[in-house]
Amino acid sequence: MALKRLLLLSALLVGCADNEQQAQQSDARPAQTQAEENTATEQLSGANKHTSTDSAIVAETEPKEPTFTVNTYTLKRGQTITHVLKEAGFSLSQIYALANEVKPLFNFKKIKSGTQFDVVIFDSLANTSEPHTNGELAQADTENTAEDSQRASEKRLRFASNFGELIEATLRDGKWQLEQISVKVEQRRFSKSFEISQSLYKAASEADIPANVINSAILAMSHFVDFQREIRSGDKITLNFSHAILHEDTHLFSQFSAPQKLVAIEFVNNKDSYQLYQFEDAYYFADGKLAQNFLMKTPLNGARLSSSFGKRKHPVLGYNRQHKGIDFSAPTGTPIMAAGKGKVLKASYSKSFGYRVLLEHHDGYRTLYAHLKGFAKGIKSGVSVKQGQIIGYLGNTGLSTSRHLHYEVHKNGQAINPLTMKQPSNIQLKGKELVALKAHIQVVNQVYASIGSEEIQIAD
Repeated sequence: MALKRLLLLSALLVGCADNEQQAQQSDARPAQTQAEENTATEQLSGANKHTSTDSAIVAETEPKEPTFTVNTYTLKRGQTITHVLKEAGFSLSQIYALANEVKPLFNFKKIKSGTQFDVVIFDSLANTSEPHTNGELAQADTENTAEDSQRASEKRLRFASNFGELIEATLRDGKWQLEQISVKVEQRRFSKSFEISQSLYKAASEADIPANVINSAILAMSHFVDFQREIRSGDKITLNFSHAILHEDTHLFSQFSAPQKLVAIEFVNNKDSYQLYQFEDAYYFADGKLAQNFLMKTPLNGARLSSSFGKRKHPVLGYNRQHKGIDFSAPTGTPIMAAGKGKVLKASYSKSFGYRVLLEHHDGYRTLYAHLKGFAKGIKSGVSVKQGQIIGYLGNTGLSTSRHLHYEVHKNGQAINPLTMKQPSNIQLKGKELVALKAHIQVVNQVYASIGSEEIQIAD
């Protein structure tokens, strides 16, 4: 009995010892695991710290975008370019140096009032951060700082030299550096049809046709259509043309007219139908015949025939005599065009004709334009003129009782009637030129047929 109790007590003591050992092992494992986790966390934290530091260094050395200020200046009436550039902060020596440098590209003397200039001033971008311990990064930072400091000392002048063309003049270290820049120009195509009641110009203007396109149409058709006698109410015309559009720096181009090109004309005059196409800077019929004749039938638009060719009673002198030309009545100041290519023989005042222009053309032809209000700029004896070029403006000078243009045509010294003068064009495209015209007409017809009366946009 005593022996059994002794064995039972021994078993109990051994069991307690095993449980205590297991508990100690169990407590040790979480501590070891926690230590391992703490070590891993410290290592990850250290890695992250290094990564964060490296990113900060890289971020600090990345080049910054240059900042700048743009001020716009306008040339006012009575001012010179010197006034504007002095106001923009340029010295006289800098202005004179710019005028000399820009001469091959642009003449400041021809600049118009209302022209606008952009002056770009770069702000200082010097980096004031602490120097880096990394040698390469410190060197890059030094180079960026030097470049920024150089940029901060620059001033740039931007202005338009032509439609879609800019000049950028940069003042760097006291010297001008010039660069020509082409701005993207978008072309828009239009096809517009309208009826003519009286005046082609008035009807086209009411249809929102640009003035340059209207004048091109009048010039092209004036060789075979007398706008004063042959226009009938209900006549219909379709004009296909393109118009240039800018979308950037538009204020700099405010003094330049956007280029407009009349591509094709379809004109229904009573029962006759005419189709003209611009091809190689001239207008041709679809069969290849040149539509432009030697002299235009009428050298102005929007006028009415007020006096015919032949014998009549002179309104001032009071007796009958030969009227060697025709008279057109129109508002004072209406532009008068040269009927054909030629040279100015006279641009002066006479007692009878008032202000008059006498042009000499080839093959013995001369044309006279009298009773003008004045001459167009540059029109003087000896200069050459193109067909359709404005040479003067309708007025009421000399022996005249009302505003009108007196127009004469002479052949070898003999006055002839401009309205009955026969001068058919003898230029007819043949061979490869005719094939090229036919191909051009096909493309034009396809492109503008899809437009209808609406506009479309195309990239130039």
